[in-house]
Amino acid sequence: MASSYKLLTGKTAVITGCNRGIGKEVLERFAAHGANAFACTRREVTEFSDFIHLLSEKYSVSIIPIYFDAANMNEIKSAVKQISASKKPVDVLVNNAGIGYNALFQMSTLNKLKEVFEVNFFGPFIFTQYLTKLMVRQKSGNIINISSTAGIDGNTGKSVYGASKAALICMTKVIASELREFGIRAIQ
Repeated sequence: MASSYKLLTGKTAVITGCNRGIGKEVLERFAAHGANAFACTRREVTEFSDFIHLLSEKYSVSIIPIYFDAANMNEIKSAVKQISASKKPVDVLVNNAGIGYNALFQMSTLNKLKEVFEVNFFGPFIFTQYLTKLMVRQKSGNIINISSTAGIDGNTGKSVYGASKAALICMTKVIASELREFGIRAIQ
């Protein structure tokens, strides 16, 4: 969908979880509105490489793939170094990468709890910490955390997933409060 008015021309977005679903759609919407992007995903896949090439051509934007596992702190640090080395401003960060998990409370294991929190909360927390350092220096930025009603509603079978999203919701509120003086907004 080409847009005649490109609201985000000249802006740069960092979007995680772009390989499919919500993240893939968010990437296309940002590109359609003229934003350049760092398209973050866990691993290189030919179909994704083809997709971002097509988006770049269709919307005349630059889309740079960044590959890292949101549960791996060393890979997160390396991804931030790549973004920082580009010298492009980070106007928008969309934390979309996440994993779902459904199990009754009594059936949830500590290992699964750790795995879900690593991807859904700890990874975005650390990634945001690093990228907001760049935003603070430029005195502007926007953070969009893709959360879930499961983090509020407490539905059956969602104790682990819901708790990880509740933590993300809380983080969003805190950073919105703490970083507003630097011209940084955060929403979920």
